[in-house]
Amino acid sequence: MRTSFLTKWLAQFRGKSGGNVAIIFALSAPVVFFAVAVAIDYTNATVVRSKLNAAADAAALAALTPTVLQETNDQAIQVATAMFNARAAALGTLVPGSAIPVVNVSPSPNNAAIRIVTVSYTAEVYTIFGFVNSPNNSMNISGTSTAQASVPPNINFYLLLDNSPSMVLPATQAGINQMEGLTPLQDQSGGQGHTCAFACHQASVNNGDTLGNPCSDGATPPNYSAPTATYSYPDGNGGYYNIPNALCAPTNAQGAAVTQIDNFALSRQNGIQLRLDELSLGVTTLMQTAFNYQNSGIWSTPPKYQFAAYEMDSAWAVEQTNPTSPPGNTSLMGLTVNFQAGWSAATANFGVMEMWSNNSFCTGPACDSGTPVPNPLGDTATNYDLALSDINANMPDPGNGTNVNGDTPQEVMFFVTDGVEDEADINRLIQPVNASGANYCTQIKGRNIKIAILYTEYYPVTTNTFYNDNVSPFQGQIGPALQACASPGLYIDAQVGDDLGHDLAQLFQLVVQSAALSN
Repeated sequence: MRTSFLTKWLAQFRGKSGGNVAIIFALSAPVVFFAVAVAIDYTNATVVRSKLNAAADAAALAALTPTVLQETNDQAIQVATAMFNARAAALGTLVPGSAIPVVNVSPSPNNAAIRIVTVSYTAEVYTIFGFVNSPNNSMNISGTSTAQASVPPNINFYLLLDNSPSMVLPATQAGINQMEGLTPLQDQSGGQGHTCAFACHQASVNNGDTLGNPCSDGATPPNYSAPTATYSYPDGNGGYYNIPNALCAPTNAQGAAVTQIDNFALSRQNGIQLRLDELSLGVTTLMQTAFNYQNSGIWSTPPKYQFAAYEMDSAWAVEQTNPTSPPGNTSLMGLTVNFQAGWSAATANFGVMEMWSNNSFCTGPACDSGTPVPNPLGDTATNYDLALSDINANMPDPGNGTNVNGDTPQEVMFFVTDGVEDEADINRLIQPVNASGANYCTQIKGRNIKIAILYTEYYPVTTNTFYNDNVSPFQGQIGPALQACASPGLYIDAQVGDDLGHDLAQLFQLVVQSAALSN
């Protein structure tokens, strides 16, 4: 029977297993062969992709060399593309013309001086067994590389230096004590027996603000025996204090004209170093720091720095000579790349502003005699609104500080002050910066100009009634108001005895770091 024969044959086949291995191998061989082929192709593709990733890395870095950083974005793209293509051409397993780079060069959103380069690519690599992949016997691969770098930006620095009377505080506590010891009789709106720590530079002398100071001929008041000069001022209770022998006579015994020196001359006579002296030396240190930084040799293309310097002594002089002309800051040094030599020459003109008399609205004796000038400013010349408005007008809109054609330097304002505004607008205003509502700090920063502030702390002269009445109530607000005026991170508080040169150099470093981190 056919059926029984087939059954018997199958039974014999099951009983003999000697040829099963060959059959199983024959059936599985294509699968094993396919797996090996795919492994080889993917291993080869991984190696090629690694090499193309290295080519993309090299291309991105080529667009960030110091030389290329000075070029335009388009030129950087050309350099990066050429670098990638040269590396890709050396890989023989690539399908010719398939490696296509896409290079994007753009500034950082936080700082246009930082260049970000992204190199993306697609390519095709030959496979051994193209029938399982693409008609071109190839496999698609891709990758991306990103890098960034910057050069220090070009910066213009504008120094606004407060040279008001309160900035001629002695630089050390020992100097303050010495100055107070030299002025034991001065009124200073505080009554009998008060002193003055400030070396105020005033034209009006032989009064309560210069009591006891030496005479211009070197004598001690009174500079001749008779008559005895006596100074009287209200004691606040309807009476008067009378201080004899504290004023200089207009002529000495030989008939020569004599005046009484003011406190500024007194400080000079006794060799007391003032904060303004320390500031002048500090600016010299600042200039040296900037010069050393830009010429350090660590960049193939060093940054370009320029400095200008202004002092805030305009109000009284302009108001007296031309009352209808809006006052502005006095230029000590125009914007220059030769800032070390420029400041060396400017220091001879940098000094404390001269006022007519202490705590007076007047700009001269005419005002004191009853003929006021329009909008008198007199001793109220620490006018931040005028000073900040004027320097704002002198600073151009900033660029990114690169060397790309058409770009301009970044702009930074250095502001050194003791933080107390003293101005007149119908009424006298004594207050912290920006208390008047005209927030010029915000306006300046709104133009992307950085403000770096060194606060030389206002000295709390608690023995002085004028200080106690007018400044003490907001003493604690002075520093915070200046810090709010400054750009973030660009504020230093200098206490009595601090090295202002060190502080200014540190502030410069903060500015340079800030320029590399934020726009």
